Amino acid sequence: MIRLKVYDVGPPYPLHATPVLWLADEQEEQVLILLIGIAEAFAIKSQIDAGEEAPPRPMTHDLLNSVFDHFDAEIEFVLISELREQQFYIAEIHVKANGQSMTIDSRPTDAIALALRADAPIYVEEEVMRAAGKRMPKSKDENGEDALAASIEELEAEAGEEGKVPAAQVAAEELMESVEFKRQPRTPLETARQKLQAAIDEERYEDAARLRDEINRLEQSA
Repeated sequence: MIRLKVYDVGPPYPLHATPVLWLADEQEEQVLILLIGIAEAFAIKSQIDAGEEAPPRPMTHDLLNSVFDHFDAEIEFVLISELREQQFYIAEIHVKANGQSMTIDSRPTDAIALALRADAPIYVEEEVMRAAGKRMPKSKDENGEDALAASIEELEAEAGEEGKVPAAQVAAEELMESVEFKRQPRTPLETARQKLQAAIDEERYEDAARLRDEINRLEQSA
């Protein structure tokens, strides 16, 4: 297993409608890029950004963490364990309670949000990193649009390599568009395809099925 840390969540909403989560290894040599939901982005960013305003009431992940504490259950670590169908990730929350260890199936975003609240380590299986990991752009931590654009160009250059994840390539392309502000407005078909990819990445399968039907309808009428 490879230990990860949350390197960044961005670009911030509303600059980009689909936030992106950057998970780097401890040496900051490789990174996993996940498209995530706005609520999940806030749940994670609120734990890593001291300037992020805390919600007035506990969020779902705060509630779950309190439940674990109440029952003396310890989150030992979370693990991004699988890349399924080259489209979405599977995660596990490893918990110890009453002297017994158990594994809870989870979305990566939920597992990470909980791990940050419980100060638990985050890991990824080596084969997942080999399949989906990318070289960390050296300019990621610099300021300005040019630096971010350069980072995305590096990611796009690697996205074409055999065995890389389509979702990561989509993330890079969308990030570039949000920074440049130069692309023509998307057609309804392009918009639907973008929403479908986001739904798959966020494991919203009912939305994905609806969007597939919409894409089929748009393709037939084109």
